[in-house]
Order: sequence, then C-alpha cells, then structure tokens
Amino acid sequence: MAKKILIVDDEQDVLTYLRTLFQDNGYETAEAGDGKQAMDQVQTFHPDLITLDIIMPNQSGVGFYRALKKDDTLQKIPVIVLSGVGQYKAFFARDHYTVPKPDAFVEKPFNKDELLSLVRQFIG
Repeated sequence: MAKKILIVDDEQDVLTYLRTLFQDNGYETAEAGDGKQAMDQVQTFHPDLITLDIIMPNQSGVGFYRALKKDDTLQKIPVIVLSGVGQYKAFFARDHYTVPKPDAFVEKPFNKDELLSLVRQFIG
C-alpha cells in the first residue's frame, strides 16, 4: 500500500508539480489550498506526511500547523514546510515553546531530489 502525502499549497502550479513528483515516485497524494481544507483532508485522507506552504488564503499554514500539533491524534504526522519566505523558519524556531518545530523546512524554489530524500527519510 502506497504511503500518503497531503500537499497543502494555494498555488496550482506547485500542487501540480508536487503531485506529479510524488505520484511518479510511488506515493498517493491529496491536495488542499488552505489550512481549513487541509484539516478536512487530514481527517478523511489520513496522510503519512504533509508538505505545507505558509502564506495561503482563509487559514494560513501556521494556523493549520498549530491546530495539527495540538491534536493528540494528529500531532505525530511529519510536516515538511515548503515556503518561499525564509523568515518563517525563524518564526517556527521562536514559537517552539508552544508548538514543536516542523520536521523539515525547505525554501522555495526547492531541489526535488532533496525534497524526495526528506520524504523517504520520514515515511520510506
């Protein structure tokens, strides 16, 4: 059975690229365009890993991440933050007293081999 990755990003080209990359490497994928949709998908899709953009409409990646990590049944899902805004790496480092740091932080534009290596490290 294929491992499941939830891709959370509001840019359609990023969603398409990541979906293709992950599916071509044997993973099953689902997508969400904001934090609210992401939480709905987590409940129904039950991902093994989440890639998460930060700046999105409706509910940001930060809001979604906080909700995920405060939920006892969901907090163990590995999260790779994919963001073009490097300042959020410092935010997560500063906020680690209330919420654990993401499992990895990758700045856009990202190297696909580096990203796949991280995914394999976390879920095989």
